[in-house]
Amino acid sequence: MSSSYVLLANLRAVRCSNTTELRLLRFWEAHNVRKGGGLMSVDMLLLDEQSTLIHGPST
Repeated sequence: MSSSYVLLANLRAVRCSNTTELRLLRFWEAHNVRKGGGLMSVDMLLLDEQSTLIHGPST
């Protein structure tokens, strides 16, 4: 069974069930030092096989 995937440039900001293959370049966690070090957000830099770079913020 062959699995197909979509490049980052072809993804749209809508609800979908597409699969993409990518490489995680960088991963940052932001912690709130004033409130016991709780996790505030996560940021990622992602890269696909055609060198399309995307910033993946999460709050």
